Amino acid sequence: MLTSLLVSSGICAGEEITLPAIEVEGQKEGEFAIQPAWSAIGTKERVDRGTIEVQGGAEQISPYKAISLQPGVDITSKDAFGMEISHRIRGKSNRNVGELLEGLPLKGIGPGVGLSTMVDLENIEAISLTKGAVSADSGFGYGNESGVVDMHVRRPLDYAHATLTQGFGSEDFMRSYARLDTGILGGIARGFVSASYTDADKWKGKGQSPDARKNFAFGLSGAVQKFEAEVYGIYNEDNKHAYRGLSYEQTRNLSRYKDFDYNTRLTGDSSQDMYYYDYNRQSFETYTIFGKLGIPVTQNLKLTVRPYYLKDKGHSYTGSQNKVIDWIVDHDTYGAVFELSHAIDQGVIKLGYWYQQDEPPGPPTSRKYLSTDGEFLSWERLVKGSNHKFKSPYLAAEKTIGNATLGAGLKYLWMTSPDFTSYDTTDLGDVSYSEALSRVGEDDVLVDVKGKTYELFLPSVGASYDFTPNLSVRASYGKNYETPQYSLGSAIIQYYKKGLTDEELQDVWHSIKPEVSHNFDLGLNYTHGSWFVAPTLYYSLVKNVALNCYDPELAFSYWQNVGEAHAYGAEMAVGYTFNRYFNTSVSLSYNRYEFTEDVQSSGGTTIHAKGHQLPNVPKFMANWTANLDMKGFRFTPTVRYLGKRYADVENEYSVKSHVVVDLTLSRRFKLAERRAITLVASVTNLLDEDYISIISAGDTSIGRDAPTYYPGAPRTFFASLQFDF
Repeated sequence: MLTSLLVSSGICAGEEITLPAIEVEGQKEGEFAIQPAWSAIGTKERVDRGTIEVQGGAEQISPYKAISLQPGVDITSKDAFGMEISHRIRGKSNRNVGELLEGLPLKGIGPGVGLSTMVDLENIEAISLTKGAVSADSGFGYGNESGVVDMHVRRPLDYAHATLTQGFGSEDFMRSYARLDTGILGGIARGFVSASYTDADKWKGKGQSPDARKNFAFGLSGAVQKFEAEVYGIYNEDNKHAYRGLSYEQTRNLSRYKDFDYNTRLTGDSSQDMYYYDYNRQSFETYTIFGKLGIPVTQNLKLTVRPYYLKDKGHSYTGSQNKVIDWIVDHDTYGAVFELSHAIDQGVIKLGYWYQQDEPPGPPTSRKYLSTDGEFLSWERLVKGSNHKFKSPYLAAEKTIGNATLGAGLKYLWMTSPDFTSYDTTDLGDVSYSEALSRVGEDDVLVDVKGKTYELFLPSVGASYDFTPNLSVRASYGKNYETPQYSLGSAIIQYYKKGLTDEELQDVWHSIKPEVSHNFDLGLNYTHGSWFVAPTLYYSLVKNVALNCYDPELAFSYWQNVGEAHAYGAEMAVGYTFNRYFNTSVSLSYNRYEFTEDVQSSGGTTIHAKGHQLPNVPKFMANWTANLDMKGFRFTPTVRYLGKRYADVENEYSVKSHVVVDLTLSRRFKLAERRAITLVASVTNLLDEDYISIISAGDTSIGRDAPTYYPGAPRTFFASLQFDF
């Protein structure tokens, strides 16, 4: 049966489909790169280690590259190394996509290094992707409305082992990675330590991305009798220069303008020098530690505690208005998930509680203006904010009855927005954020608004049924959420300058509210011998979409959660194994994502958005890949098709479709038990296609010049040598 058994720990609600696999001499057993969906609630897919190694690229940094072949997943990048990625799932943007590590929401909103570049993928065993409904015991964080991407750590090995990898490539790409596993220590514990260094030039202009990225990680796990404990830590130093986008007119002639980028020298003219490459960059350090403690209460009852802490600090520099903005970030995030799980006959019941606090930004709290000579000019803003707070009890249950697996969950979420106090910085010099706060008082207060606690009831329910050992169907519903549009907090000082009273400013801050969506999925999985097919239909109604709308009572525009949109479409994954040496898989996606009504622009006029595809959302996507073994060599070609996308919500301006071809060749030489040498050579954008990768546009952008357009990277070569011993 395809989904009739539950994992005893209750982590997943149905046995994953066992697919035909390739047995490659000289290499470990492989699997389909594109996987079919499973689970009773939502549409859940899993990408395993073999696919991560190939699709994660030579840099092994971005989890989104590893899942980029799955149906409904739109991953585009400004570079070939995964440092500047845009990700959409079923057309929904990545403002607060649920990025998780071991089910924990380590990174919040605001600038800094998210999980998308914080983890070395060599330390990740698998990545799960959830679309549609999200079960109550998952999807924690600032939002899960646009999907959940959860990375699962590669645990310490039972035996002593070392891995050394050295990679090189185009644009002076260089990556060194090392991992040492201790094996079992004292009969009760095992651990690993790892380190990596990654560096590369930008493919256009001057600067580096990544710029001497350094990553260190450790893990320790053990068990005493039935008590289990795990602890993991990561330090990541992430620096990179930004890429400059193009205008719509420049996209019409990519062969001429694709290399257009930030200026490489200073001119003395501030209107030009704000585009100097070294004034458009970021530099961050991130520390995180997280773990898990499993305590048996009875034979069938277990308490699990998963605490986590993250510190993110650094600077983000942007040239703007003939100046340079220095956005200073130094904030902490901490929280924990407490869960009681009770195993029942072919099922599990979970009662849990999630708690989190994290400091702003966002919205921005500390920004300075610098001259294009690098000198301090003034403070752009000085804001003191209380913490974002999340509290969420939940109940989840799953059970298999005959051929059916049933799942249901309830999550109640209290989400508290921060208080904000903004100060007059007229006479404030170039001092640190903490020193600046110590120098201001009540007489310097410009704006003082209080946060608000929002309450959300988030149910989920689903079922799967096995008609035969080869055929199953699944259906689910779930209510997901996103945080309010905190961009309003960034602009509230400007509203103060427009003359709004304290009461009006408070009303504006309280007017925002969380975005919510109602998600329905209906899917089918069918396997027959050496092939599978897994189609899915989905519909999502999105409420409280953030719009920058005109308020006639206040006679100006501001961000409001007042829009309504819906997304609907179809996805399909197909795979076929020809023989033990060759398999292939395909994903196909059709998606419509549009407003259900026209919207009011920031100028008070009507934008004809109803029924039009949102900007940067393709209707059609397709991916194809294969694994071919010839005399011990593994060939993995990949073809990605991204359909036409619009630059504006009225669908008057568009960017044409494109096809990108990648190719990876690998060979593993087994020297002895657990000792091997692996050679890998790969090329991305094999045909050197000129194309627009990312359209940076708001959901209600109009006209062709409002968005910024970023071309994709040209043909890029990589090679690596790995030693395992």
